[in-house]
Amino acid sequence: MKFALPILVAGLVILNLEGVFRREIGESEEIIPETPFSRQAKVPDRIFRRSIDGKKLVALTFDDGPGAETTPRLLDILKEKSVPATFFELGYKMRNNPEISKRAEEEGHEVGSHTMWHQNLVRVSGAGITDDINEAKQVFRETLGREVGIMRLPYGNSNALVAGIAGVPLLYWSVDTRDWDVLNAEIVENNAIGAAFDGAIILMHDIYGSTVDAVPGIIDRLRQEGYEFVTITELATLRGVTLQNGETYFSFKP
Repeated sequence: MKFALPILVAGLVILNLEGVFRREIGESEEIIPETPFSRQAKVPDRIFRRSIDGKKLVALTFDDGPGAETTPRLLDILKEKSVPATFFELGYKMRNNPEISKRAEEEGHEVGSHTMWHQNLVRVSGAGITDDINEAKQVFRETLGREVGIMRLPYGNSNALVAGIAGVPLLYWSVDTRDWDVLNAEIVENNAIGAAFDGAIILMHDIYGSTVDAVPGIIDRLRQEGYEFVTITELATLRGVTLQNGETYFSFKP
């Protein structure tokens, strides 16, 4: 019996050290057990392990891709800066550029649907809405091997019929950089920085070179202001929001 207590203590120490080792090598994608859930996003360890303790949170989102030339360059920037983003991709562009979509997801980004053809669905018949959304969902299954989890409707236009047919949470935005209009990296950067707030969803488009040019400055300046970057679903989770199918979300404030 005199050896029982030392053996027990040694065993506990070994188990504890094993847990530390597993976290350090990034073997698991689990949240660090002793870190409060509100302080640690669940993200792929191999790329985006970072503490969000005391940080303001923001989600960078990109629509209308993937662009054959621009999106890979954007992914390079995001990887270099260890920033996750959310991409709302068009089905026909995903079909034309499947490897880019796969790369985005493999590198820890979130990929949602922007429908198949970027139609204004509130002006389309019920059958047309169904065909467009379902065709995009089929492309997701063929390309990424999974179902669509989130969606952003073109132009942000929706109604009860469209939302019901979509059948997934609709994630919109609270900061519009108007990058499609200005086509100027400096203006896009200033638009993003000037309107950002804790819990904001920033809208950009990864099909414009000027937008990609703006991203490094946006990341650096927001970090200087105490922001950390998360995907949309991470942001919702960290703010205690359970996303509901057919519901529309614009931000996730504290």
